[in-house]
Amino acid sequence: MLKAIVMGLGAVALVATATAQVSGKGGPIRVKADRSEVLDRERKVILIDNVDITQGDARLRADLVTLSYGSPDMARSGGLAGNFGDIETMVAKGRVYYVTPDLKATGDTGIYKADTDTITLSGDVVLLRGEDVAQGATLTMELSAGRTMLEGGVNMVITPAEADAMMSAREDTPTPDPQADQ
Repeated sequence: MLKAIVMGLGAVALVATATAQVSGKGGPIRVKADRSEVLDRERKVILIDNVDITQGDARLRADLVTLSYGSPDMARSGGLAGNFGDIETMVAKGRVYYVTPDLKATGDTGIYKADTDTITLSGDVVLLRGEDVAQGATLTMELSAGRTMLEGGVNMVITPAEADAMMSAREDTPTPDPQADQ
């Protein structure tokens, strides 16, 4: 029972303001999962089943997420200093979904690296932006730069804005009734 409480507190501690970013805007990171395990000596938190991480208007969901935190110097010296808010990497596996107001992306694996402020999704990646759909092997998002790169057999369906406007105009224009003139 005590072990479950300690693990639960580890997940709750992740709500603190962190330097890591799931969104390009920063702020507190909120974490939900069915289970968590804290490995202090390895400087990791493992979130298991129904993992749901939000920060601002961004959301990351996966089956399993491993968070690595704290100073690498502390890990080498065996110290336990640092806190969960000092997230250095997040590795998400199994049905990974990343959603913001601008895009929706899925893949088999997702990796966030704080030092480069990037999220990389790999394995059957699908990216949705509005009506546009893109598929590829690897999606790299540089969060603070607002740059997105898709590589590896890229296949896209792009719906031009003009086509949307023309379709809307057609729907708004009344259809002439040929019998009305008689």
